[in-house]
Amino acid sequence: MVAAADVAEVVGPQEQHLLPCITQETCGAGGISAAMVNMAPGKVARAHYHAHSETVVACLTGRAVTLIGPELTPYFHGPRELLYIPEGVVHVAVNLSDTDGLTALDIRTDPLFSNDLILTPEFDAAALEVAARLRRELARA
Repeated sequence: MVAAADVAEVVGPQEQHLLPCITQETCGAGGISAAMVNMAPGKVARAHYHAHSETVVACLTGRAVTLIGPELTPYFHGPRELLYIPEGVVHVAVNLSDTDGLTALDIRTDPLFSNDLILTPEFDAAALEVAARLRRELARA
């Protein structure tokens, strides 16, 4: 067992605060990894994809939207909901709240956790615009 308190927080290339608990380094995992993700209020991660890894995201606290694919299609998810992202698909994590942090569990088929992460900066500006629009729409609802 590896507890979040047993590992050091890192900031991933996608600018997310991560506690990589289950990895090849921490426990010898051979085909999977898992990390706790802490997102500050209003945080929008950098656009990226995982070249060879599938990902499952479980939002534990807060309300997230993940923008998926080249059209940055929004998929809303919160506690008790799971989101699947296939390998090679661009995605962007967004904390929808401007006041509350978000905690998620990120599980990947990469035992090194971020070994195959590829940034896609050409999507960053559009992701910020979509996130701002979604926040405005939620505020009006």
